[in-house]
Parts: sequence; C-alpha cells; structure tokens
Amino acid sequence: MAKRYLSCVMVLLLALGLATATHASVITIGTEGEAPGLDPRLESDTASFERINVIMEPLVAYNRAMELTPRLAVEWKYDPDEPSLRFWLREGVLFHHGREFTAHDVKYTFETLLDPDFGAPNRNIYQDIEEIEVINDYEVVFRLAAPNGFLINNMARMNIVPADIAEQQGSDFRSQPVGTGPYQFAQWQRDDRLVLQAFDRYWGGAPKVSEVHFHPIPEQATRLMALEGGELDIITSPPEMEFQRLLDEPNLNAQSVAAPGYNYLGFNTTRQPLENVQVRRAISHLINRDAIVEQLLYGLALPGVSQIPPTHPWYNDDVRRYEYSPEAASELLQEAGISPENPIQLELYVSQGNETWEAIAEILGYELAQHGIEVVITQEEWGAFLARIVDSDDYDMFLLRWVGQLDPDRASYRQFHSESPSNTTFFRNERVDELLERGRIVAGDSEESIAIYREVQEIVVDEVPYAFIFYTIDTAVSQDYVQNWTIHPYQPANFADIHQIALDR
Repeated sequence: MAKRYLSCVMVLLLALGLATATHASVITIGTEGEAPGLDPRLESDTASFERINVIMEPLVAYNRAMELTPRLAVEWKYDPDEPSLRFWLREGVLFHHGREFTAHDVKYTFETLLDPDFGAPNRNIYQDIEEIEVINDYEVVFRLAAPNGFLINNMARMNIVPADIAEQQGSDFRSQPVGTGPYQFAQWQRDDRLVLQAFDRYWGGAPKVSEVHFHPIPEQATRLMALEGGELDIITSPPEMEFQRLLDEPNLNAQSVAAPGYNYLGFNTTRQPLENVQVRRAISHLINRDAIVEQLLYGLALPGVSQIPPTHPWYNDDVRRYEYSPEAASELLQEAGISPENPIQLELYVSQGNETWEAIAEILGYELAQHGIEVVITQEEWGAFLARIVDSDDYDMFLLRWVGQLDPDRASYRQFHSESPSNTTFFRNERVDELLERGRIVAGDSEESIAIYREVQEIVVDEVPYAFIFYTIDTAVSQDYVQNWTIHPYQPANFADIHQIALDR
C-alpha cells in the first residue's frame, strides 16, 4: 500500500511540475476536486467557490465567527416593512481590468442571476428580489416582493461580476473570470492547476505572496503525501485516520472546525422502488451512523439527524430517529415486496477519489445486499458526477453533502421545495412548500420561525428524500511556515482572505 501511495505522489509531483526551490512566492493548495467553472452565478459547489472567493467578492461576507461583515458594501439596512435591502458600497474598488466597481455591476450581477434564461441553479433563493434600483454609483436598493430576513445570508455567497466583461465574454467568463479580489486569473489547466496572480491594486492591500496555485487532488492520501513531501503548502480534508497524528507533527499545523453542513444519501423519489417511502425508511435504518462516525471518521463528525445543524435554534431534537436496525429494515422491505428471495438492483453514484464516500458506499452495498438490494456503485469524476445529479434524473441514489447551511432557509428551501432546481431528489410535499414560503416572510428570530422549521424537519425526516448520515467537522493541514491562515467554518470561504497569508520559510 505504501508503495502505491508513493508512486501516486511521484506521478503527482511530476504533473504539478513543482520544484521546492521555486515556492518562495507561490502558495500551493491541494483541494478535493476540480471546479466545474468560475462564474459565481452558475456554480453551486465548494470546489468552485474556494477559487471564486479569491478572484471575486460579495457585498458582505462571513468572518470566522460566522458574523456578516463588510466586503464590497460598507453598510447595509434591511427594512421588513418596505420591504427592501439597501447597500452602501465601498468606493475606489477596482476590477482586475482597471475599471471601478459600482452599483451598476451589482444590479447586472443579480439581474442576470434572476433571468430564467440564464440558467442559474440558485435563482430560486433570490426570487424575492422584485426590483434593483441604482440610487447612485455607491448606493443600491433591492426592493422585495415580500419580507425575507434570510436573503442577505444568501447575498453573502454571491460574488459581484463586472458588467462589461461578463457581458462581452458571455459563456467564456466561466473559464476566464474577472473580479475585485486579491488575486486575478492567470491560467487554468483543468485537472492540473489554476494559477492566480496577485492584484497589486487590491483595495484591501497588495497580497504578500505573488501567486496562488490550486491543485485538484481527489485522493486524500495522495494529497497528504504531497503536503508532507513539501510540494504543497495547504491541503483541505486530510485522511481522517491520520488527523490525530498530524496534530503532533512539529512542522505542520492541523486544524479542525465544526462546520454547518452535513453528508447524506440522496434518493431519486421518482424511481421505483424508491418512490415507496417504506423502502427509503428501510435503507435509512441500514445506515449505522454511530459506527461510521467513530470507526470510519475517527470521531471527526456527529451522527446526522436532519438538515438543520444541532447548533441552530431551529434544530428539532424530537424528530424521528432511524436507528441502525436490520430487523426494522427487513420488515419494511418485505412489506414492499423486497427480500433476498425477491431481490432488486439499485445504482449508487459517488464522486471519484473521495475515500469517505467510497467507504460509505461499500458499507451500504454490503448492508443492503443482506436484504435483497444489490447496489451497483458507480464512481465518477467530480464534474461529471455533479452534472449528473444537478442536470439529470439518471440515478437511483447518490452520496453528497451540503456546506454552509447557516440558516434554516438555506438548509431547506433549495433542497426540499418542489419548485427548486436544486431539489435533486424530486421531493414534493405541499405542506413543506407552504412552510418554506412562510418561513421566508416571518422574522427569523421569532417563535413562529422556529416552529415552522421544526415542522419542516419532522416532515422531511419522516418522508426520507435524504438519509442524513453525519454533520460535518472540516479539517485542513498547512506547513508551519504558512502564517495568518486558519480554516473557515464556511468551507467555500477558506481562502477568501488569502492575501493576508505570509510564507516564513
């Protein structure tokens, strides 16, 4: 096994083309997957936004205490009575092509995002924006169709694009982006490296390091070996089994943080026999969450319950639990006509190179096989896998995760509203739709809001479009000479402040 890992690393290092002596002015980052694209209006995955957030910026952003802070906006005001969101913008900010950022770019970004023909996958979470009014170059008002106290949380995840360049480039903007961030796009060799160069006129101060290189390395062990071999400065998600050892390594800095997200098994609820809720419940009973957390993840997670993290006030601790119970699963499956004597076959899709998902898939395959369900596990490269789940219905089950679920709307509307394009399980429930629409209108800190989302959890957990497996604890490791960097609870923002990093070799 060690020889295989070493061989993988040697191939990787040759592919990276890195020489230790050339690292002085370059930050090299190994991440879990390649970005499908770099247009914030069209992307919906962590790999993309880890890169996008270095090149571009939103109006407001989350700091590591998960508080909204100024970015391209210096001040904002939400008025639930009008209802509206007003932003006062930072002056003197330049895009990488030299033009000043203004309110017209904000208007353009969100109007294209809201255009149904543009094809933005997250358009529905901004649908309460009725009109965008530019007051002047540095003030813009979003007039809303209804009160929505959670909207600004979503706006913290939408980076602003330059109207002129984005309009001129069209679809090419996705592969050659321009922004206001600390680093500007230089070159991109897919599945090898994305090279970003320091933008010396960045409003937040010139970056301390001249270049940032992102390297997609799906295999956790290979990623770690490259770091320990001195060819990478930072990696995300090292192998869980190695994390305790890494904490004691004198030349490395291993970090972890409880992240507002979860990993889950998704069901295509339009496919037989998964359209039968009893089958979905049975499969959920065959997931040994406690064992997965303790034995597979080495305690770097919490057993999953619902879509709302336990740290949120909206979390419902009284929802139904799917304890690991082969007996309960067998009974439910037999009622659905499935047994070892009358077997069926289901296909399970996972992202290639994610050892955790691959291991969980194997575990599920074994468990389900004991009860008459043969699981065919298909691994796909991240981009192809994501396109399958987001853009088609050609799957039975899949393993995936959501990150940055900072409020109950973000954790629920995209996933479970029947009209959401991100509802990849095709779950439909009129009461859930009604509750989710109401939840956007009421004050988020009200008792009604808490009651709404607790009921949503009850229905979703009972109907099982997702089988929630575990809540996430994110990890990362950096060389000890990497200064001024810590892991972010919202993983896509891990490198948003990368201009502050210094390399003290």
